[in-house]
Amino acid sequence: MVRRSVGFVSMIGLVMSAALVSPLSARADGASSPTPVTGAGLPTSSAAAGGGPTSASAGRSSGATPRATAEGPLSAAAATTAAPTTAPPTAPPSTTPADPRPTPPVTTITSAPASPSLSRTATFTFAANQPGAQFSCRLLGPGHTSTAFRPCPATGGSAGTTTGRMSYTGLAPSPNAYSFSVRAAVAAAQGTTTSSPAPQVVGSADAASWRVYSVYAPTRYSPPGGARFNTPIGNRAAQRRNLTHVIRTINAMPGYKQGTQGAPCPANPAQWPGRIRISFYSMVDGAFANAARAASQRCISVQLLMNNHLTAATDYSWGQLEKSLGTAVYSGGRDGRSFAHRCSFGCRGHGVLHTKMYLFDSTVPAPAQAANRIRNTVMVGSSNITSNASRVQWNDLYTIRGNARVHADYAQMFDRMKSGQKSSQLYTYAEGMYSSVFWPQGSATDPYRTWLGAVRCTGANGGAGINGRTVVYVNMHAWFGTRGVNLAQQIRGMYNHGCYVRVLYSFMSYKVYKILHANTGSRMSVRRTAFSRDGRTTYLYSHLKNIDISGHVGSDRSTWLVSTGSNNFTDEGTHFDEVALRIRSRAAYNAYVRHFKYISARRSSPVYANYSEPTGGGRVP
Repeated sequence: MVRRSVGFVSMIGLVMSAALVSPLSARADGASSPTPVTGAGLPTSSAAAGGGPTSASAGRSSGATPRATAEGPLSAAAATTAAPTTAPPTAPPSTTPADPRPTPPVTTITSAPASPSLSRTATFTFAANQPGAQFSCRLLGPGHTSTAFRPCPATGGSAGTTTGRMSYTGLAPSPNAYSFSVRAAVAAAQGTTTSSPAPQVVGSADAASWRVYSVYAPTRYSPPGGARFNTPIGNRAAQRRNLTHVIRTINAMPGYKQGTQGAPCPANPAQWPGRIRISFYSMVDGAFANAARAASQRCISVQLLMNNHLTAATDYSWGQLEKSLGTAVYSGGRDGRSFAHRCSFGCRGHGVLHTKMYLFDSTVPAPAQAANRIRNTVMVGSSNITSNASRVQWNDLYTIRGNARVHADYAQMFDRMKSGQKSSQLYTYAEGMYSSVFWPQGSATDPYRTWLGAVRCTGANGGAGINGRTVVYVNMHAWFGTRGVNLAQQIRGMYNHGCYVRVLYSFMSYKVYKILHANTGSRMSVRRTAFSRDGRTTYLYSHLKNIDISGHVGSDRSTWLVSTGSNNFTDEGTHFDEVALRIRSRAAYNAYVRHFKYISARRSSPVYANYSEPTGGGRVP
């Protein structure tokens, strides 16, 4: 009876087990397949003998759970040996614990050298976002080819961080870049059950690249301050004295040698080694073009403005500059580092860009500031960069060295001019012994009328003037039109009031000549500097726009005053782009008067004549 009862319960258990398992273990092809279960859900011989599973593991594997039936609770033996009847078998829990290793640290470079750097030492600081980190670093670049990371020192840290610092010395200047990489690692947690626990957890690397440059200038030249004049009747060196002065200054501006080797120049203006700003009416000189192009290749900012009467088609040297520097003043809303731009019928002015100014400022950054020997240098005068300016014309350039305020005034005006915004605003600046005026003037009073109106013809003392009388020298390239007549009448009035007046002219209307010359005595001299071989076109003339006064001016009875620049005594001079520089200096006065007397003695005539200017050589072809 016992054997049957057990057999009967066993059969019921098997049938119920089959009914529960079969639907959950259907194969993909639709056929039924029993799911294997450890111990098959059946009692082992020991279970039959003892009424339970052989181990706790076997019990968790079978998933057997005692349950009641409609006929009453199962016996202990049945509960132990019967297969589960209410739920499918579950997957056994994992025997491997979760990986306890820490999150890989994140490393960030917190400081690095500027690019380019002029220092042969590079220092980096960095930080990891976990405490107790160990750093490893790598340097790639000229002379450093190993890709291996090597330990580099940690220097400290704060809560939750580690900081480090690494320096490299003896780095060679090169057009090729250096690259620094750093990464951090922290110790792996102990007690991991992975088969091969790592001793450290390594984070990803942060990197920085930079270049090391050296400072270089083709020549060494310190442009002397004061007045400088060419001599068109002299040898080639004397003819090109002003042009050579400008070109030597350009070539002495220090820049980055690696720029000439094809390395990129810095985009950040704070890293530019220098700035050259030049405006002129004409430029047709190959030596100047080569110097300007080479300066830009040294990463100096070279910005050139020229009038539009010449083009790349008619001026080969200018065309070369347009190709190398570009023509666009603005690029992407920012100033371009270098350009060669033609103003369309004037920059601010209306008709012609006539201003001649040459600005130089060397700004090599640390640690090579000792190379900055040409600082805040301004040159103003009558000289263009042309063959006419050297071989046909008498010209001047006055150089102001190391005056940051004057340089800033002229640089500000250059920026206004390069914007191309037309204006009729007259600008005046006064900086100690220097004062400057920039045309066009609009409805403002002519500055020359104001200056000349302050002259008093008697009462000079302190060595100024001649025998107590004020002396006025005027060396004017062009003098005609209504404005020319008005200024002539004012200067003739000075003679009438007792001043000594000395005039050199190149192109003067006969009306102006008569005002100045008629019925005058020895205190007035009017002489022509223009000469022609064919009676029509000049081959030699003065191109200066110069006034020199010694004597009583305003309240000062011992004044020595010079005015030079680009502005002629013509109607057009009020609305062109023009500049005049006034200098209160006895040395400047003496230099200009000596030159005035040299021209007067060597190449001048008291006989009136009026010829035309030559074409070419920087003038309209």
